[in-house]
Amino acid sequence: MRPPVPPPAALAVALLLTGCATNAVRVQAASDVSARGREAVTATAAYLDSVEQRRRDAAAALVASDPSCLPASPLRIQVPMSATAPPASLCPEGDTPAPGYTVLSIDVGTSPRALLEPRVALLAAVGDYVEALATILAAPQTDVSAELTAFAERVGRVVAAAGVPEVDPATPRGQGLVALATFAAELAREARTAGQVRALVDERGDAVDRALAELRGEVEGWGRTAARSADDLYGNALFRTYLRHRADLTAEQREQLAARVFAAREAARTGPARVAAVADALALASTAQADLRAALSGRLTPAQRRAAAKLNLDRIARALALVTTIARPL
Repeated sequence: MRPPVPPPAALAVALLLTGCATNAVRVQAASDVSARGREAVTATAAYLDSVEQRRRDAAAALVASDPSCLPASPLRIQVPMSATAPPASLCPEGDTPAPGYTVLSIDVGTSPRALLEPRVALLAAVGDYVEALATILAAPQTDVSAELTAFAERVGRVVAAAGVPEVDPATPRGQGLVALATFAAELAREARTAGQVRALVDERGDAVDRALAELRGEVEGWGRTAARSADDLYGNALFRTYLRHRADLTAEQREQLAARVFAAREAARTGPARVAAVADALALASTAQADLRAALSGRLTPAQRRAAAKLNLDRIARALALVTTIARPL
């Protein structure tokens, strides 16, 4: 016996309620991802401001640690070539170093702003992309033009404004960023046609894979080296000052100076971990968008599509939240 067919009014109400539920989930997800994206960008700016201040402090401390040094940039210091070199001032008196020493020109450490800021901006852009893919996965005919337009605009701003400096389109790195910008612009043009969006994602979505992999490799490489250089230099300069002047300082002044030494060393210790948080976030974002791309081309039930959409929206929200952790007090 066939089950009774629901009356048209009841069917319409059921479809309306389903649509309302889908829209409610979408609005909440969009709110979460957008909020996390704003928090990540704000946290990164605050962190980088503090790093820039520490670089200035490091320069001042290093110059002040020896009366032979002048506040010049780059700073020229002389370092012994062997353990038997006689004592000498930190900075050479002229163009020629003291006997047994060689001259080293140093900056206070490469600023992470040029490296981290555009990469966090691109991560926030990928948040818009993931949101769009999750939306059409859960509700295939939904208009995602707002999300894909935001994705294209953010990627375009970073690349066009040279947020990633000295990008040569002929290099693999440059090609990856140009391909990402081109892909994002094409998605924005086709955003109102869900079928075209799915086709583009299937054919060329690996442009996002490549761009995120390149960015992650750059961040990890920077974190292994330059992430702690300024704080190491700052701590060493403060320690030199402490050794040179401790006999002339009061107990309170020695305590204050020692506290600054310990703070600089702690910042040097944790700096690479903060940069690693950005690398981990890029990896999580890559997983989210790749999983959604695979789901869009797969044969899933409506329940499976909704589950995959939610899982990967949670992933991109966690990725953006991970970046926010770099704003912890230094």
